[in-house]
Amino acid sequence: MNLLAIFDNDGTICDTQDVEGACYGRAIERVTGRSLSTLDWTTYEEPTSSAIVRDLLAGDPAALTKEEEIKREFVRLLKQERLRFPGDFTPLPGAVEFITRLKEEPICSVAIVTGCFDTSARYKLECCGIALGEFPHATSSDTPRRRDIIPLAAHRAGFPVSSVVYFGDAPWDVRVSGILGVPMIGIGRRIERLRELGVQHTFRDYSDADAIIRVLCDLTKKPRRYLRDEHYPRSR
Repeated sequence: MNLLAIFDNDGTICDTQDVEGACYGRAIERVTGRSLSTLDWTTYEEPTSSAIVRDLLAGDPAALTKEEEIKREFVRLLKQERLRFPGDFTPLPGAVEFITRLKEEPICSVAIVTGCFDTSARYKLECCGIALGEFPHATSSDTPRRRDIIPLAAHRAGFPVSSVVYFGDAPWDVRVSGILGVPMIGIGRRIERLRELGVQHTFRDYSDADAIIRVLCDLTKKPRRYLRDEHYPRSR
């Protein structure tokens, strides 16, 4: 197989809504005593869990320790809120079956990326029935910049970025796909916004798996802009 499908997690695999952001903000407040200016991730230069925390704690000699405390508190709050909002911890319809089909037929290789911390991503995927460790993956705990997370996951999967098709759900996914020259398939609740941003292929969920696979295969036939592969570190 010479194709790698890379899936974002929140909103693309896990049907994450408002609870995740609220828990993240509360975790930061409880550890640092400081509040985020907004939970609108589109306003941040680098909308990843690590980048936002590191910017907030810049110059703090205890920044690394506090980041680890925030990660622990974040997961604790997620576990607590799952009892109240179970829908935020379930997969999009057909997501698990679709990923399994890609691997088993086999149609292509699969990797997972997320702008979240490694610990919170692992927990949310576990709630959806997916073990993060079974896939090549990269998180913002590895590197805080979204434009580096996708290449790192591709590197770990043994593929060049030029072999990637990306599944995402948010405006920042469109932006980073454009930066990297990677074709994107839009999935999830934001498909109207993704269409406005120029994403040609969008699906609310994975119910029509055959249609998504046709798009996936068609994208591999189109000319690709090959990027120079670089060495990406395996940990921060």
